[in-house]
Amino acid sequence: MKTAAAPLLSLVLAACTTTSANPAVTDRDGARPPDVAAVPSGDGATGQPPTPTEPPSGADTTPAPTEPPSGADTTPAPTEAPTTSAPTPSLAVPDGDEWRIVFVDDFNRDELGEVWNTCYWWQTDGGCTIASNDEQQWYRPEGVSLGEGDLRLRATADPQRTTDGDELPFRSGMVTTGPASDADEASSFSFTYGEVSVRAMVPAGEGAWPAVWLLSADKTSLPEIDIFEWYGSRPDTLTSHVHNRVDDERRKQRVETAVADFAGEWHVFTVTWLPDRVVFALDGVETGRVTDPALVPSTPMYLIANLAMGGEAGRVDPDALPLTLRIDEIVVSQWVGS
Repeated sequence: MKTAAAPLLSLVLAACTTTSANPAVTDRDGARPPDVAAVPSGDGATGQPPTPTEPPSGADTTPAPTEPPSGADTTPAPTEAPTTSAPTPSLAVPDGDEWRIVFVDDFNRDELGEVWNTCYWWQTDGGCTIASNDEQQWYRPEGVSLGEGDLRLRATADPQRTTDGDELPFRSGMVTTGPASDADEASSFSFTYGEVSVRAMVPAGEGAWPAVWLLSADKTSLPEIDIFEWYGSRPDTLTSHVHNRVDDERRKQRVETAVADFAGEWHVFTVTWLPDRVVFALDGVETGRVTDPALVPSTPMYLIANLAMGGEAGRVDPDALPLTLRIDEIVVSQWVGS
């Protein structure tokens, strides 16, 4: 069990002066994991300081040339599932002289706190969803809880009446550090460039659509970085995306990774977002990258985690519910070296 010390999130946010941005508005259950050090001092194998996953371009690292996407959606063949030496990986966070941790939440407390909101800023009157995705859940605060040091987003077969009068068959949960409402301009936490590591366990169930992603803090629908999406209808594939607007048109590039026996196990999902690339990794192994300058975001972004149902994840199996997305820890680091 984690210690009952003061919530680590509050301590880190209090110590940092650049954890949030205030951009102007222009426009959108398995076994308990072992204890995890929130800020590791070594790599867990040698005791040496961990090496940053991806230094920025100023660190004299030049990525190999990559062909830009030829269309609106470039989908390379899925990479092979990475293998790890530890069955339950722990977060490996870049820290030290060149990296600084600007946000960490280990969810080791009883209340969610003020940093996280439980609906999208554009729809907060009694619940929310993204109808344009044909999602079948209505997000409610009752779908969000903390337990045993985890954030738990739980989907249940409880029909919900939306604020538009429609009925959706499922209730679920989401959290975000974005603005609390349409009247709020500032996110509770946003950042530009850095590395995000999420230790999470996705649920097994047809129609489940768990995701952790970043969305533009200027209250527009793009850019967007999907750190991971997992579709219950395609349990052998893990998906990541970068979405952006190019010449007034929506474009995206997708990264797919083959996985096996994925649900119900703890994994570490990482994105390293730098001025010249976005790199995705699973359990410390790179799964793919986006280097098209037109797609790589350059504006502040905030965090979102949710458990959607239906939509791109396919038909929901009601007998599989309830389902829970468990998140043990989220850490954001930024490069501060020369």
